[in-house]
Amino acid sequence: MDTVIHPQTTKTFEYSYTDVDGTNKTITYPILFPMPNETIGELAHRIVTERMNPLMRELDAHLSVREELEKFILEQKRRQRCEADDKILASFQAGNIDIDSLVSKIDSWHKDEILECTTKIGPSDEEIFAQSFHRLVHSSQLMEILLKEQSYAKSIIELNRERDEQIKSLINEQQTEMEKKIDQLDDGTTSEDINNLLSQHYSRQNLLQRQWESELEAKMGHQKNDFRNWIVSLLGKMLYSMDERQSLASGNSNHSESDNASMFNIHTPTFEESFTIYLGSQLKHMHNMRLIAANIYDFCDSLHLNESLSGANVALGLYSSSLSGIILLTPSGQVKANRDLTKNASMTTEFHFNSIGQQIEDIQNELKAVKERNGCKLKPGDFFITKHSNLSQTHVIFHLISDEASNSPEDITSRHPVILGLRNILKTASRYDVTNLSIPALLRHEMSEDMTVPWCNRRADLVFKCAKGFIIESASWGGAELNTLQLVLPQDISYELFTLLSNTVPQVFRLANAKIFST
Repeated sequence: MDTVIHPQTTKTFEYSYTDVDGTNKTITYPILFPMPNETIGELAHRIVTERMNPLMRELDAHLSVREELEKFILEQKRRQRCEADDKILASFQAGNIDIDSLVSKIDSWHKDEILECTTKIGPSDEEIFAQSFHRLVHSSQLMEILLKEQSYAKSIIELNRERDEQIKSLINEQQTEMEKKIDQLDDGTTSEDINNLLSQHYSRQNLLQRQWESELEAKMGHQKNDFRNWIVSLLGKMLYSMDERQSLASGNSNHSESDNASMFNIHTPTFEESFTIYLGSQLKHMHNMRLIAANIYDFCDSLHLNESLSGANVALGLYSSSLSGIILLTPSGQVKANRDLTKNASMTTEFHFNSIGQQIEDIQNELKAVKERNGCKLKPGDFFITKHSNLSQTHVIFHLISDEASNSPEDITSRHPVILGLRNILKTASRYDVTNLSIPALLRHEMSEDMTVPWCNRRADLVFKCAKGFIIESASWGGAELNTLQLVLPQDISYELFTLLSNTVPQVFRLANAKIFST
């Protein structure tokens, strides 16, 4: 007798909830057991779509439905196993069972359960993808990968464009409707009618925004999964070809990790000047330094916004020991990224890390847990980190907490919390192979009327000297050596002030002077 063959049965799932109009409702849904190849999340979405008001889907009703589904399915599986066990015992007592066959099946089930519950030994899916990508971008397949990323980016950019157009059209329509309502204010229209109309307008805008966010998130998730599977399969095909293995070897020799040093390439800098400096207490190390006046968020542009195949330096630097980072000043309070940065990071799919929204949410949850244990919170000088592969000129962003951005400029010392935070960032960068780093030279992103020439000169001198001391100190930290230091001045700085600050660089740093030999 063959044992434990579960017949297909239909069970009724009941779920009670409060509808959008405040009424209590109960829905029933038949579920087939054993379940077909459908995840619980997909089933929850299907139940909400088929049996509930469409607005409930926008209120994330599928999350609570999924939670109840998991409990229901777990209980049904438990009952099914108990019924199967009772049948086996009944057959055994009646003498209608093959003992050898039963022992063999139980042994097989036991092995499967042990394998399922034990820790898997070997690389994870994340590690397999990272190794596959790193190997492919250092081969002849680099251009094919960039073309693939660009094709994905075009569809996301088009969706963003459609979203912006729909939201703009809705806002214009609502403005026209509101203007007509205001014109009728003295003709039967009350202020309460206008408030109700404002509430309706806000609800419609919020609903449309949520719909587009959901569609973009689903599209990006599909692209990310498809891209990762494509990368792993592409490497698998290449490994079966001897010619491609030779191509990989030649690709590794042609593309060194130091290629990433050319990543700093701003489109239209206002002013810039480059230096070669030597730092060290005994043994001098050479570093590249660049003083530039530009909008610091230009270094965080989204990849593949145009037809040119950008992103080669970003791809080559990923999973290497030559990462690029940038420091952005962030006001204290709630952990959040700058709006421009969030927009740029959401313009294309993030294939290698979590989305910036998910990273910020994870940081907020971790900070909340720390607050509950220790009662501490972020203060000036603290920083949090986000990782990116879809920004034009950086892999890592250090969000340095600084309240000065919203206050009038003040004179600070080398013991100021933000300066000490700068030291900790350099230490973290050295530890995690961030060898190219951009720093706001005045610890401000924009110029203001209060930032006088003497104040700018004092602030730049302080930042230059502290950066010099921290870089010299980093030699004792045992991490990666900083190759390129980029000091970013506000974009709207005057030429005279830029020239004055660039002239202070030779006074602080030891420059590599050219040797002229006469014949």
